[in-house]
Amino acid sequence: MSKNVLVTGGAGFIGRNMIRGMLGDGYHITSLDNFKIGGWEHIPEDIRDHVEWVQGDTRNIDLLMQVVKGKDSVIHLAAPSSFLMYEEDPVGGASVTTHGFINLLEAMRRQGLGKLVYASTSAVYEGNPVPYVESMKLSPPDLKALSKKWNEEVARQYSERYGITVIGMRPFSVYGHDEFSKGGYANVISLFVWAVLNDVIPVVWGDGRQTRDFIYVEDAGRAFQTALERDLATQEFNVGTGVETSFNEVLSLIGEELGKEIEPKFVDVPIAIYAQRLMADVSRAVEVLGFQHEVDVREGIRRVIKAARGAQSTQKWPGISSAQMYFETLPAS
Repeated sequence: MSKNVLVTGGAGFIGRNMIRGMLGDGYHITSLDNFKIGGWEHIPEDIRDHVEWVQGDTRNIDLLMQVVKGKDSVIHLAAPSSFLMYEEDPVGGASVTTHGFINLLEAMRRQGLGKLVYASTSAVYEGNPVPYVESMKLSPPDLKALSKKWNEEVARQYSERYGITVIGMRPFSVYGHDEFSKGGYANVISLFVWAVLNDVIPVVWGDGRQTRDFIYVEDAGRAFQTALERDLATQEFNVGTGVETSFNEVLSLIGEELGKEIEPKFVDVPIAIYAQRLMADVSRAVEVLGFQHEVDVREGIRRVIKAARGAQSTQKWPGISSAQMYFETLPAS
């Protein structure tokens, strides 16, 4: 297959880790990003000079027409990554997610591109029992999930009407070693590690028994690349591990790795819509996509700790060491 690919949101957390793997496999990457979360200073040196970086917004159809031209396919990651971002700016979050997505599909249609792999979200399943299966009926409870579900429906329409293969990826709880650019929006694993290393008491919403299907960022990036490379029909895939881990278990693992007793601060959940359990059924990903995760939670936590310790002596540390305190500034719904 040809390897001239546009990645939107390539400077973001999943994007920059995915791009590293793709460059190693001989891809030529153009990235379109507004650098709002994944700022230039967070782009690793080993990929910085090997990608064509374009600063811009997916809501700019003229710009999309330019950057799509001559590409073979697209991986679309450009959208607010945290449900908190949609809570704080509902109009902006929904606008980027929906307007940017249909712009991209329309630009691809006009320029004759045939394949798109894009990030949906596991939040589309909320309200269903776990484990979440791709065939479940979706009734999204919040604006992020609703916007992503709309994207999935538009994707299928463009696939059926114009023959574009559109693969929707539904990531679960993605975490990893270099979430520094996300600050208080980072995954709870990173927030807990940063807090404990800074002798700050971790803040836990509820009783800590809520669970997530935590998938390491490099595994998540590999899932997107795998979907790009496989000859598949338009469909959706869970991007998870099929393993459910509670917040209390995460804190226990962090304590074991650091040799510390961790006593978190439990607070009431400050938002109205909050999932108590998240876990993927990974059967379709394994059997159809041919993807399985490689990094388990303990190993992932070790990598997060190692990266955080390396950041302690840098300018990144003061900004992230107490990033979790952002939780306590949220008004109760």
